[in-house]
Amino acid sequence: MIEPVLTKEGQEILDNVLNRPYGILPFRREAAKEKYLRIISLVMNEQGVKQAGKELVIEAIRMLEGDRCDLVFRRLKDPAMIKKLFVDPNFNIEAYYALPRQVKRWVLPQSKPAKRPQEMKVLAFNASPRVGGNTDILIDEALRGAKDAGAASIERIMLQKIKLGFCIGCEKCQEPGWEGFCSQKDDVNGVFQKIVDSDAIIIGFPIYIGRASGQLCTFFDRWYSLSRKKVGAGKRGMVIGTWGAAGVDIFDFAIESALSILHGRGIEPVEALSACGFEGMLHGWDDKGKAMVLRFPEELEKAYQAGKSLVTG
Repeated sequence: MIEPVLTKEGQEILDNVLNRPYGILPFRREAAKEKYLRIISLVMNEQGVKQAGKELVIEAIRMLEGDRCDLVFRRLKDPAMIKKLFVDPNFNIEAYYALPRQVKRWVLPQSKPAKRPQEMKVLAFNASPRVGGNTDILIDEALRGAKDAGAASIERIMLQKIKLGFCIGCEKCQEPGWEGFCSQKDDVNGVFQKIVDSDAIIIGFPIYIGRASGQLCTFFDRWYSLSRKKVGAGKRGMVIGTWGAAGVDIFDFAIESALSILHGRGIEPVEALSACGFEGMLHGWDDKGKAMVLRFPEELEKAYQAGKSLVTG
């Protein structure tokens, strides 16, 4: 491949993406650079230009990475804004309260529910250890929406409070003729029966250092024994992800991962919410120990409406 010519600004964008924190590991950078340059070349050819400037490089990288590198682009464009959003809230209470708290309701394709709302059981799982935290509140709003839409029953299970062991890789659940769920004697088999008996599932979790909380990872590992035939067809799913950084698209990949796991077990993903802006001095709480998202009723409304749609379509 003939290496494309980048302008000074275009090269700056590429260098910052390659060296971004929590991004590409050093030993992978050359391979990543080759991939980026190839797609940059293709875009240059498409546009009929001889040099790749800043906007073209950003366009090419977004084709590969989606929104994962947006913080890099924003930092280069407006470092003062990055300081205001990601630094000041950790040291200044006024800056903390001024942080934008945002909920994004994803647009997902969905079919009509197989049952009327009055026949549907909704089961929610909270993978945050915080009672009354932002994840907890958004789950409650979604459940309230489902209940107001006529759901037959709603139930919320906090993973932190049940006996939930790690998958031990015994493979018993995959043996021919195995009738149960998991071989372990903890609370999970009872929870799995609740999933089988439900019609809609809500999964809520916080993001810790770029991935879902350990509670959710452990829980999803145990889903290895929850094969599609045991789950049953016709179930609908919703995912709620929360995090501190004031960028509502930063962790789309984590939301998509959870949606993929639901889909892989025959649960149709029909709703998803991303909620951000809980970083800073009080770590997502206000000075009275309440979840910050409670100060934003217009954002809570999105969770409520998503909960209604979960059972009504």
